[in-house]
Amino acid sequence: MRRYPKKNIAILFLLQVFLSCSLHNNKKNNQNEGLTNGKALVDHLDSLFDALQSKKATDTNFQEAVVNINENIRQSIEHNVTNPDFLKEIQTYFPRKKHDFSFLLSEDEKFGVISWSTRKKEFPIKNIAFYESGDGFAPTSLYGNPTLYDQLDMIHDGSSGMPIYILGGLKDTTATTHQYHLSAYIIRKDGIEESYIFPNGESSITVHCPENKPEACLAIENKALYAAIAQ
Repeated sequence: MRRYPKKNIAILFLLQVFLSCSLHNNKKNNQNEGLTNGKALVDHLDSLFDALQSKKATDTNFQEAVVNINENIRQSIEHNVTNPDFLKEIQTYFPRKKHDFSFLLSEDEKFGVISWSTRKKEFPIKNIAFYESGDGFAPTSLYGNPTLYDQLDMIHDGSSGMPIYILGGLKDTTATTHQYHLSAYIIRKDGIEESYIFPNGESSITVHCPENKPEACLAIENKALYAAIAQ
């Protein structure tokens, strides 16, 4: 029986550990790749959100776990949604069942948003927007007031005729008195910008609605409201 020196055995052991870690990292990275259509991405996100919701806040590693899952969610979205057709595929498949995230697509299909509750202490809500500008298509994170968006409307500016995209949603889903937030955006050649169409030159407004359905309180579906603002 051939005997190996202890030094060689140690080197072989370290090499095995290195290869095992490399394969694990490659497998983890590949989980976000190969999602070639909207259905595959939605199904993948559903599995990630199931994992996110299953975490117990009493667990010692709760925050670390939800941070890692949210990072996987972000990478899955940004690495795979690379063209406008992908947004259309998501739109086709998304309404078929309930999800723990929202997906919104504008009427002209040039502006879309994926919005979700992160369960993190900091940044409790995450919004990733996708927009088409000229020959470009890019994702961007929406910051500012943490809002879980569930409404998207489009109007045209009264002077320039350019489309303005208005997102609406709850600022705090746990509050008894709902604060419904509206934010306006416009697409320029060099990217997406806030649109200052609301009273006092603001790009967003918050309306307090004590009703269970704040969208009814705001008549969010009534585009005449937005038309009046744009003028």
